[in-house]
Amino acid sequence: MKTNTVIIAIVIVAVLAFVYFIVKRNKKDQKELEDELNQKEITPDKHDDEHV
Repeated sequence: MKTNTVIIAIVIVAVLAFVYFIVKRNKKDQKELEDELNQKEITPDKHDDEHV
């Protein structure tokens, strides 16, 4: 029974670490996306062609 408890504890710690990793990565990706969208709004691309 003690072995089962140790294995369950290890699995729980691994799952919590995985969830923390996913949440942290998601927040990082979301911040990068927001920064990219803000940059596109601030400085729009200009055309190189001359239009008269």
